[in-house]
Amino acid sequence: MRVKDIMHGITMVDADLSVLDASRLMSRKNIGSVLIKEDDCIKIVTERDILKKVVARNRDVENTKISEIMSKCAHTIDSEKDIFYASDMLNRYNIRRLPVMEGEKIVGIVTARDIAKSLTYISARKVQEYGRRTFGRPER
Repeated sequence: MRVKDIMHGITMVDADLSVLDASRLMSRKNIGSVLIKEDDCIKIVTERDILKKVVARNRDVENTKISEIMSKCAHTIDSEKDIFYASDMLNRYNIRRLPVMEGEKIVGIVTARDIAKSLTYISARKVQEYGRRTFGRPER
């Protein structure tokens, strides 16, 4: 299974957006992050960034720009890579989200949850196939 099979849509925003507006957008769209393209770099702001870097420090959400809290250049992954490679990247870099690229274009995002669900599905299918090979097809 490839990353492109499990990725989902992205929401791109401007770096000068306020944390309040970004939070409202994320809430309205029921998403956990927004992406920002700056020069040749993809940056990300997550719910966790907002909580740790703004709310927990009692910063003003209306006057704090997401440019003040966004990540440095995010690690990205090619849409053709398999999900095991993506899982390895998430573990290696201790991150939860990977923007997905096709060439120079951002086409989606894949999260640790997306990968976990897919790996669970793959594992269940393997167990089911093993059972059929070992014990034959169950009677109906």
